[in-house]
Amino acid sequence: MKSRIKNTLGILILMSTINLFSQESKQEIKYDSTSKLIKPTLFADLGESCQTPDGMALDKKGNLFLSITNPITFDKHGSKILTFDKNNKPITWFDKLPLHPITKKVHPMGMEFGPDGNLYVMDNQMFAGKENFSRLIRINVKDGKPVNAEVLVEGFNFGEAVRWSKNRVYITDALFENRRESGIYSFSMEELNQKNIVLDPSNKEKFLIATFLLKPSVTKRTIGIDGIAFDKKGDLYAGNFGDGVITKIEFFKDGKVKSKKVVFDSELLKCCDGFYYDQKRNSIFIANYENNSVHQLNLDTNTISLIWENGNENGADGQLDNPCETIIYKGKLLVVNYDTFEGEKNTEIDSFHTISSFEL
Repeated sequence: MKSRIKNTLGILILMSTINLFSQESKQEIKYDSTSKLIKPTLFADLGESCQTPDGMALDKKGNLFLSITNPITFDKHGSKILTFDKNNKPITWFDKLPLHPITKKVHPMGMEFGPDGNLYVMDNQMFAGKENFSRLIRINVKDGKPVNAEVLVEGFNFGEAVRWSKNRVYITDALFENRRESGIYSFSMEELNQKNIVLDPSNKEKFLIATFLLKPSVTKRTIGIDGIAFDKKGDLYAGNFGDGVITKIEFFKDGKVKSKKVVFDSELLKCCDGFYYDQKRNSIFIANYENNSVHQLNLDTNTISLIWENGNENGADGQLDNPCETIIYKGKLLVVNYDTFEGEKNTEIDSFHTISSFEL
């Protein structure tokens, strides 16, 4: 009898452990609603020619760079990459990005410096009205100054984020042709240096490492996977713009995908735009474009907390106005305000083009 009871208890404990593990695997990140809010201040007013700011990047010396994509005012102002002087004033760093030969436009969005010190930029040609025309561009840099730019990969549809891990670049394509699916592509430095990669149905699978589907409950016209960030372990976190779902991808040593699982899916976060990983805080900072809010995903506690949220604002005083990108610069959290299209909270487009700042 004792052995039967012991075996029964053992089975119950095992079943409980399996059930707990299953729950944790399904949702390992929780939402912390007790966090203290931090009110933003104005970091920079970018001026009239920077109607649509987007991606940010830091070089090895810690200098800050910002892409100006200008999808609506391109004919008047063009697009460019800015940097910031010692007083945090924006100055033009590079404005000779290669125009697409058909659209005669270029719309820089997500970007990051590679291990070679050059800047890799996604050109989203969907803003020029063309599908599968988006391109990965490299700005070659010498002694901190841009020398020239070249197209490395063509054929993305709605190209968004650019992130490097070791010797590979990872790029999000937020909208496939079926309008429900999106994905992440990856290329080695060796492949990029061969240049002239043209994505088409015959070779996309070779470079595609993960695909994502919008939740069935999402019926509005929107996009999919957007912000991505690598943590210190080399795991990749990816946020879906259209439904806020966060997925974690682990890799084998050879760079191939080991696992892919949803780690956060909640009505408390319905939109993920830009991601930025800060090693000091072991946290990913998330721009919530639709909600005019910014969040912190703390990987030590596996919790997401709200840093700040506001209603419809123009961004003139640092309030959020369609926040699209995050970064840590000089110890502060900076958040870019996209403010180009009307949305759920951002009900009007205004004349201020700004970056918000948070003292963490």
